[in-house]
Amino acid sequence: MGVADNVKIAAGVAVVAIAGTAYVVVHEQRRKLRTERRAAAAAAGPSGSEDGPLPDKAKLIAILEQSSTAASQLIDQTRKMVHKKHEDTGIPLDKCVEELQQNFESAMETVVYQIRKNHGVSEPQMSAAMNALQHDAEVQQALATLRDAMSGKAPPTPPKAEDDAAARMRARRAKARNKK
Repeated sequence: MGVADNVKIAAGVAVVAIAGTAYVVVHEQRRKLRTERRAAAAAAGPSGSEDGPLPDKAKLIAILEQSSTAASQLIDQTRKMVHKKHEDTGIPLDKCVEELQQNFESAMETVVYQIRKNHGVSEPQMSAAMNALQHDAEVQQALATLRDAMSGKAPPTPPKAEDDAAARMRARRAKARNKK
């Protein structure tokens, strides 16, 4: 290799390093801004400017059910990671759990935040809606399911419309065969 090749390689490495550094700086700045927005929204309380109308009962239940499913999946994933780390390193399970606990909490917070964001609902709106609908049986069931999911119990899976349609189709075919 000649000097020109070495210069090209060094320039390429420098460009990659600069691009990587720029990405990290931008990502960190976005993370800080997001954290500041969350803190400002939490400090604003229920009467904050980001609050709009409270989510209706159906939206609240949908958010709680999605959060339950996400929590259950994240807990399963974390359990697998804990056991894998225990098997790979021989570290006691309780130490593995401690090490992965912070990552789990951060991931859970991010997932719940994203679910709320997808529905266009802030945390204060969710709290106010849960408070307003706290005596509704369906909302209480959705909250109980979320608590169960957060404690490690898998939420019930609702029957899929496709499965119901397939079952009805099989029943019709069976009736048609029996008529012949």
